[in-house]
Amino acid sequence: MSAVTSNSRMAYAFSRDGAMPFSSFWHKVNKQEIPINAVWASVCISFCMALTSLGSLVAFQAMVSIATIGLYIAYALPIFFRVTLAKKSFVPGPCHLGRYSLLVGWTAVLWVLTISVLFSLPVAYPVSVDNLNYTPVAVGGVLVLTVSAWIFGARKWFKGPITNLDS
Repeated sequence: MSAVTSNSRMAYAFSRDGAMPFSSFWHKVNKQEIPINAVWASVCISFCMALTSLGSLVAFQAMVSIATIGLYIAYALPIFFRVTLAKKSFVPGPCHLGRYSLLVGWTAVLWVLTISVLFSLPVAYPVSVDNLNYTPVAVGGVLVLTVSAWIFGARKWFKGPITNLDS
C-alpha cells in the first residue's frame, strides 16, 4: 500500500511538471483532489510486478533491489550535489544541521553507495544464470536511458519542478 501511495504521488508530481509521457492524463485529479489515473496506474504496475514472484523469485528480488537502490539514489543525488557543487552557494533554510551538514551529507552519500553495492550482490551462491542478480544491469540501463533523454532533449524543455508553495 505504501508503495502504491508513493508511486502515485511521484507519478502525479512528474506528470504535473511535464516530465512523463501523456502527462495531461496522469495528473488529472477527481473531485476529492486524488490523482486517480496515477493511482490506478501504480496499482496495476505493482500488481504486475508482484506476479513475477510466481514465476521467478530471482526476478522479484531483483525488482525489489532495483526499487530500493532507485529510491536511495533519488535521495542521495540532491545531497551529493549539495555537498559538492553547491557547497559555497547553498542557502540553508530554517531547519539545517549547521556545521555538521557536510559531515552528515557525506555520510549519507557513502551509506547509499554502500547499500547500493550490497543490494547488487548475488542472492545465492554459486552464481549461475538462474540466480544472478540483474540489479546492476537494470539500474545501469535506467541511468543510461535517463542521461540520454536529458542530453538529447529534456534539457531543452524541462524547467524543473513546479512548486505549489507561496514564497
